[in-house]
Amino acid sequence: MPTAWFMPATPLVWGLVFIIFGIFSKGSLIALYALECVLRAVAGCVYLRLVSEILPKGSVRSAVVIVMVVFIAPEHLVALTRPWYWGLQEVGVSLMLLYTLQWYRSRALCNALKVGIVSGATLLVNSVPVLLLGALLAQIMLRVGDLKRSVQGALLIGLICCGYLAPWIARNYVAFDAFIPFRQNTWVEIRQGNNPEGAIVQSRQSLHPNVLASEAAKYDQEGELAYEANARDQALTYIENHPGATLKRFAMRGMLFWFSDLFHEGVYGDRGWSQKSLREKVRDVWTFLWAVVPVVVVVLGVVWACLGTGAVPWILATPLLVLPIPYYLSHIHPVYFASVKSLLLLLAGVLVSEKMRSLRR
Repeated sequence: MPTAWFMPATPLVWGLVFIIFGIFSKGSLIALYALECVLRAVAGCVYLRLVSEILPKGSVRSAVVIVMVVFIAPEHLVALTRPWYWGLQEVGVSLMLLYTLQWYRSRALCNALKVGIVSGATLLVNSVPVLLLGALLAQIMLRVGDLKRSVQGALLIGLICCGYLAPWIARNYVAFDAFIPFRQNTWVEIRQGNNPEGAIVQSRQSLHPNVLASEAAKYDQEGELAYEANARDQALTYIENHPGATLKRFAMRGMLFWFSDLFHEGVYGDRGWSQKSLREKVRDVWTFLWAVVPVVVVVLGVVWACLGTGAVPWILATPLLVLPIPYYLSHIHPVYFASVKSLLLLLAGVLVSEKMRSLRR
């Protein structure tokens, strides 16, 4: 049965691995773990270049320390044990940010071309970065004085992305007789968090075909398009009839996204706080601190900038505002945090470095 629940890049890569090493073999498992590590290393190199361009010249040591801190965050360690599209997406997002910054500074269409090439490839990995691309283009429009040049670059980027997506859209039209530009499971994910049972995180009772046999049977019986349409209707009906509960869950997901899962069951384990061992409690507190400290640093850095004594790099701040939005609406998981946590730690590191530099003056 054809599906549009996943963008095509990651299944194609995994399929190639299975062809070479065998389906679900030990060799393919090792290859996928190795691939995830390589992709993280590539993303780290791009982050190093990005931070080096943001910080003043001669701050290479600071940039290296900042990037090293990023990749020992708990979310990254969790993601390495569960390979999927995370590494590919992180490489794509990091390159999007780097080339957008270069485009902003040079205003050369060749850099806009780079943004388009990388963005189109990233959208074939996951559809969520389309929000980031829109926000970055809006930033360019607002910040660059030459509006005509900005519009030309944005149109070029849009055309390139459409070129990347065209084969995927054509395939979906042939398979489903419907226009499906991105993933086909958006409303299924939103319904997980917006139904009478609710879901702050995905649990064993979540309304999803991969979780409940009853939902899998509905999916098989109704077909993918009808199942998605029913999920949309159910989610919208619940949101309309229960605005208070919807806002409460939205806020809880936001809290867990940024401040980790110290007392909530389901993200870092199935047992509550009182049932955990001392080692597990130390682990969760450590994870909680990894979440809270950079958030506090960034908030203080923003306040510092608003007081007129510094600046917040918009190229790092913008994705922190837009990338988590789908997870506020649906459900969260530690592996979803990895790329956003990278950018949060990079921004915190840059702000600390700049503050220390200003104090030495």
